[in-house]
Amino acid sequence: MATEVARRATGTLQDLVSPLGGLITGVQQLPVEPSNPPLKVFSANLGDVSTVIDTMCGPDCLGSLDGTGTGVDPEHARMVACAEALERYANSLYADAQLRWATADELTALGEDVLDLDALPRCSATELADPHCPVVPPAKSERMRWIKGMNLRTRELSWVPAVLVYMHIAAHGAEKITNPISTGAAAHSDPVRAVTGALCEVIERDAISLVWLQELALPRIELDVAGPQLRKFLDLYADRDVTVELFDATTDLGIPIVYAVSTAPNHPDCDTVVACAAALDPQVAAAKAISETVSVRIALQGDKAPDDVHDFSGVSDGAIYMGHPSRAPAYDFLLGGSARRRLSEMPNLATGDAAADLRVVLDRLDASGLDSYLVDLSPDEAIRAGMTVVRAVIPGLLPLSFTYRSRFLGSPRLYEAPVRMGYPSRPESELNSWPQPFA
Repeated sequence: MATEVARRATGTLQDLVSPLGGLITGVQQLPVEPSNPPLKVFSANLGDVSTVIDTMCGPDCLGSLDGTGTGVDPEHARMVACAEALERYANSLYADAQLRWATADELTALGEDVLDLDALPRCSATELADPHCPVVPPAKSERMRWIKGMNLRTRELSWVPAVLVYMHIAAHGAEKITNPISTGAAAHSDPVRAVTGALCEVIERDAISLVWLQELALPRIELDVAGPQLRKFLDLYADRDVTVELFDATTDLGIPIVYAVSTAPNHPDCDTVVACAAALDPQVAAAKAISETVSVRIALQGDKAPDDVHDFSGVSDGAIYMGHPSRAPAYDFLLGGSARRRLSEMPNLATGDAAADLRVVLDRLDASGLDSYLVDLSPDEAIRAGMTVVRAVIPGLLPLSFTYRSRFLGSPRLYEAPVRMGYPSRPESELNSWPQPFA
């Protein structure tokens, strides 16, 4: 997600905003319910970019490409919204000339470095037996489109399946190996921070899936320390009808991750929402997770999920359904747990240097035997605005899936990682049957 946008990019990002011909047609502040913390929430509207980009479908299939920014400082929140809109645009923009049709076997035979399709998450036999399952197992002998990226472990150029990179690319046949969402896309004025942010988001989404599917009884975080940034968010939550509990969701990779559960017991439709954030500094992760619980509540207003859980595929379907007060007991495995961890006990891995921070993340991935890939998505609009947009792919980690019929329950990591984290591991038949509440 486009966060921590450097203020030196504010002016040039603003140049992208214009109701007449601007990439971003406008930025508006969204209303926050009185019961919520009075954070500033902005939405940056891209309009219908399909009218000028021939590879993009219209709003009916694209949905909203708007960017959202939330924070204490309204100007910063506004620029975060613009950066996220730019990120969404770049993550949907491609040219056929960039892509190469081939099988993984063909590329390997030519001596090309290729993302290992065998390392990708996959659906279980039970999921694949469902005639309505929308994905297929990755196959090295089947043709698909590839985009050139970089293997961050080997520093070699490598081919990456295009469907793992672009949000709105129509998948054909063997390309239906994933449910494309924005995971791993990041925009920043500092290219190094963009890469770190992209990788951390993939790590965060892996944790979200592990926590929910395996019902991990995470330790509740005791806020024994709180720096100025975190204290601002905590103070805004004081004396509100909405409460938030934080949990340590750090996985076996060791990158600090904070999972937030926000409850509004007096709300008729949206009792519970969740958010999650990964950052090298756990206080930064905590502040971000708290902030996102507010923007999630706004995003869920007025939407309706399909009647049948098995038909859930939209970003907000599960969150709307699981937010209803009648489903509050589904969160008991978190809210009813007795384990505690002081925030001061979570390691702060931040170095204060962007390049060193990236090295910390890459070293953690390398130590876990995980390849990571990066594709530069920066379009002309981003370059002129002094921004870099990238997409990170870590094939060995779990995806966040909003599609109930394809939750990738055949992935070995889903069953192996909890054990490495010190939790029991549930077999597929005992996994959480409630839909994913994250949005």
